Amino acid sequence: MKNKKIIDISDNRTLLSKFSYLYAKINRLMNHFKKAALSAFAGQAAFFMILSFFPFFMFLLSLFRYTPFTKSMLLKTASALVPEYFRNYLGSIINEIYNVQTGAVLSATIIVAIWLGSKAFLSLIQGLNSVYNLDETRNYIIIRIYSFFYTVVFAILIVVILTVIVFGNKLYYYIRQHFPFTEKPLASIINVRAVISFLVLFLFFWLLYVILPNRKATFTHQLPGALVASAGWLIFSYIYSFYVNNINNYSKFYGPMTTMALLMLWLYACMYILFLGGMLNHLLEKKIPAKAKKLTNNSKI
Repeated sequence: MKNKKIIDISDNRTLLSKFSYLYAKINRLMNHFKKAALSAFAGQAAFFMILSFFPFFMFLLSLFRYTPFTKSMLLKTASALVPEYFRNYLGSIINEIYNVQTGAVLSATIIVAIWLGSKAFLSLIQGLNSVYNLDETRNYIIIRIYSFFYTVVFAILIVVILTVIVFGNKLYYYIRQHFPFTEKPLASIINVRAVISFLVLFLFFWLLYVILPNRKATFTHQLPGALVASAGWLIFSYIYSFYVNNINNYSKFYGPMTTMALLMLWLYACMYILFLGGMLNHLLEKKIPAKAKKLTNNSKI
């Protein structure tokens, strides 16, 4: 009987120690989140992306002028993608871009879009430095060049993803008509376009985690965060889209600013997911040397 009580007490102590260890881990992780100020940097990046949204959107649409897609195709597809109360405004932007003959206004819009977009990426650099617990020592001009470059790449990335997902079938028929020998490989690509979109997003995040923070990093160590962030971004976007399309009460809270508020919330969450991917990489990078040190000490013993 005494042995049974001793076993029960030892089991309870073991269970209690496990809970204490788990609590300490969670508490340490939450303190790391608080110190990194993920929420602040995610909000800052989302804010500048909102500011650059309309000029950036005009910049993206201007890129579509150099693709095989007509204005009517873009209007039809865009109308299916955005809420009804936003369609008229979107249609007027598309019409204006396709009808404008002079490039002066459009060039100014592109410059504003890239400048504001680069401010958003500057927030991402600062946020990732905070996530990886780094101080910024690089030249400010170099950082701005990084931000500018990634803004342009991000714009091209969006065009590629939209082209593959939204215009996939149209693109397939267009290329097949002019290049019949590509029919079979193109059909295979169209069938896996969701996978291609994930891969494009994953590669972009992977490069972002390697290049933007102020330290030398290997591609291997940034792989887990890029995978998690890409999957999290797409899954959250799908869930958020389902929520927005099926719940209409949010218009009572935000009124005429509903679209902007919903866009802000979506961008904020996506930026947070991006930083969480970086946090995962950072935690794993710290864990691997600790394990290696432990194995080394054990081998010496």
